[in-house]
Amino acid sequence: MHLALVVLVVLCAVPLVVTLTASRTVLNPSFYSQSLNRADAYDRLYTEVLPDPAVNALLAGLPIDSSLITANLRTVLPPATVEALTDEQFTRIVDYLRGSTNDVELAVDLAPIFGNVSGLANRYIAGELGSGSTYPVTSVADFTQDVLTAINDIAAGRPPTSLPTIELTAQDADRVLPLLLDRVDRATRTQVEPRLRALLREGDVAGALALIGPQLFQGDERATARMRQSLHGSTLDLGVRLSDLRDQPAITAVDHLHDLTPLLTWFCVLLAVLLAAALVGIVALAGRRGLSRVRAAAGAVVAAGLALGVVGVLLRLVLPNPLRPLAGPHSPLPPGASAVLVDFSRQAYRTVEADYLRIVGWTLALGVVMGGLSFLVSLSARWGGSGRRRRLATAFALAVPVMISVTWTAFPGSAAEARRMCESSPSLCDRRYDQVTYLATHNAMANSEDRFLGPSQDPTIVHQLDLGVRTLLVDVHHWTPAEQVASYLATLPPTTRAALEPLTRGAVSQRPGVWLCHDVCQLGALDYVAALGQIRDWMNRNPTEVVTLIVQDNDVPASEIAGGVAAAGLAGMVATPPDDPHGRWPTLGSMIGSGRRLVIFTEQQDLPGTFLRGFYRYASDTPFDAKQPADLVGCPRNRGSAGSSLLLMNNWITATAPSRQAALTSNNAGALGNRAQRCRGEQGRTPTFIAVDFSTIGSAQAAVDRLNGVSGRSGSGSG
Repeated sequence: MHLALVVLVVLCAVPLVVTLTASRTVLNPSFYSQSLNRADAYDRLYTEVLPDPAVNALLAGLPIDSSLITANLRTVLPPATVEALTDEQFTRIVDYLRGSTNDVELAVDLAPIFGNVSGLANRYIAGELGSGSTYPVTSVADFTQDVLTAINDIAAGRPPTSLPTIELTAQDADRVLPLLLDRVDRATRTQVEPRLRALLREGDVAGALALIGPQLFQGDERATARMRQSLHGSTLDLGVRLSDLRDQPAITAVDHLHDLTPLLTWFCVLLAVLLAAALVGIVALAGRRGLSRVRAAAGAVVAAGLALGVVGVLLRLVLPNPLRPLAGPHSPLPPGASAVLVDFSRQAYRTVEADYLRIVGWTLALGVVMGGLSFLVSLSARWGGSGRRRRLATAFALAVPVMISVTWTAFPGSAAEARRMCESSPSLCDRRYDQVTYLATHNAMANSEDRFLGPSQDPTIVHQLDLGVRTLLVDVHHWTPAEQVASYLATLPPTTRAALEPLTRGAVSQRPGVWLCHDVCQLGALDYVAALGQIRDWMNRNPTEVVTLIVQDNDVPASEIAGGVAAAGLAGMVATPPDDPHGRWPTLGSMIGSGRRLVIFTEQQDLPGTFLRGFYRYASDTPFDAKQPADLVGCPRNRGSAGSSLLLMNNWITATAPSRQAALTSNNAGALGNRAQRCRGEQGRTPTFIAVDFSTIGSAQAAVDRLNGVSGRSGSGSG
């Protein structure tokens, strides 16, 4: 009878645990999303899938260069949006498996994408709609009416062709002001009112409209409205339904699960009741036989745990990973996509196994603890009848090893001396600044996370530093005037120009200050001082790291660049290069010890006696106009003098736009290492800076670590 009850416990426990594990995993939408996150699938879409050459074949029929699409896709379709769209599909599938719906209709809600498009329009268009030619008016009433018409144009996404002008008295300006403020929300009203009043009193209508334009414009609603109309809403029906695939064996199995899932709750309740009844029977039977009730129950629990372990092994053998065939050269998918899917399935399997084994472990632990405590209680009763000295000796024998173990764990010896770290490695502290190789990012400010069009990187500047980048190549500009925008567009291929031109229409306003942007600020810009402030904060969080900025200064005078450094609170961190371009640089350890660990170069200007020195007085570089991989083999000198103490190896390919696919090849650790060795032979030194596009694609950081002779470093700060 006892054995039969134990068997009943086992027979109830196994399906109960399997069902509970399935409910927590495969029948839970978050299980799939978490597995994708653990596989870094959403980021790898841009670093592994889009760079795959097979993607070019998929995009070959489009009229726009594929590199332009893949470079900008992350801006319009960022990871958060992809995750939301994917979660929506998982929810549909799980709802079907749980029996909540009778069919699975795969469709994508494009509303988040519309929102991103509108956000881009807000950023790159709305701020530029406030200026134009002017015409005089004679009455305040006409002026007010024409200004309101211009506001309506801005709100609709149409740049006003011209603006009214009139000399306003203070009283006239105060009468017009409420009409403008009424068009924005209360929070914005409070924020812009003082500046808006001042602009009206100065007669700067263009500036006033540029100030409130971004708050009025809600994106290109006409374009998204047309898309919604063609889709009959914001949902894109993929044309796939589970009911259309029911002749497939795998879908038949899914259908059976769909039919059974509504019964799972009652099934679990029944199993739990039978399990409890069997345990009660075991306890009662042991009591009648004069045996320990606790140990009898513990034995049944341990038996259930062992059975669960055996069943888990059997399930693992008979249910292999269904996506494993996607790995390898015979996969029907591009290598990048198959790698992501296989890693996703591996993470999902690990989660299922971990959940199942956790329950098995707790079951065994519960049984062992119950039995152990029962045994100790029994032993204690016997021990109580022994002599006092014997009890003390036994307690001492048990306590000493425990105390030694606890002490050794808490204090594993004398405190180790703190290790000096420089650039995340102790071996670099005694090397001079010019004896180390640094990973550099080309156009570091132009990144998709900050919504630049035509990005050269994906992470923000701070995130690049987190990932191991220690040199940032940035461009500083004053805001791009309209004629320069037109000149830039004229240099582009026709298809690229057609794609970008709508995003720069109306780009005739001016923004004060200095900006980090590339070619055209209307396609993406960061406030210079604010960006430097973020670098300052990162360096404060990572006090053992040395950072370099190489600034393409364009039309910005050195005084404004240095002023921005001071305004950002970096004056105490900047290092002054040696006066002699061939002089001796300090070691990284001494730079970190002094706190002077930010090196800033400019390309065109030089301020002797200050921290702001001309880069090409100290360095030379390689050509930066590579169009094909063959251009990144040798190491010819481009700018700077021969024998310079620093060398910048420009290592990216740009034809139409920064190319993810090209980065997959050019950022390969082997290729970078071979080119660095060519530099040693051709220019007499290893590169100091290796600058790349899309630094998260490929293995550029591994190449830099090998050149520095360090291993096992994370390549990132604390963030």
